[in-house]
Amino acid sequence: MPGPLGEDIYNNVSAKAWDEWQTLQTMLINEHHLSLRDADSRKYLLDQMNRFLRNEETETPAGYIKPEE
Repeated sequence: MPGPLGEDIYNNVSAKAWDEWQTLQTMLINEHHLSLRDADSRKYLLDQMNRFLRNEETETPAGYIKPEE
């Protein structure tokens, strides 16, 4: 993630949280058939990322069951 947002993430987000976001991001891309070439898709993912990193509710793929920790 380039720019100030990337720097903020690097300095303030744990590696575990970032890995969890990467997993969710992949599921969202696949579930919604998103193309990162599309500006609306990138905006949607950025919004979901911000929600996830602020511990707010995010979308999950239909039928998704969070694994037990």
